[in-house]
Amino acid sequence: GKLQGNTITWRGDSALKDGQEAGLDLSKGLYDAGDHVKFGLPMAFTATVLSWAILEYGDQMNAAKQLAPAQDALKWITDYLVNAHPKDNVLYIQ
Repeated sequence: GKLQGNTITWRGDSALKDGQEAGLDLSKGLYDAGDHVKFGLPMAFTATVLSWAILEYGDQMNAAKQLAPAQDALKWITDYLVNAHPKDNVLYIQ
């Protein structure tokens, strides 16, 4: 997707057109293992663990100024997962 506030200089935008043919924005989400495939189950697991970490360690993350980036990363994942399921009985996967 289109990166906002990117602090990692070597990382750039990607997958900007994912989902366009179906009228969806599937540009976000995470690639799995560097192979340019977005697998839903590992991504959902990552979202779950990240959510748990935010709940358990949010104060410490905030003190280290990492809470907002963690929340942004979680939203990046959930935006993709929600958009990949645009209506009942429809799920876009790779």
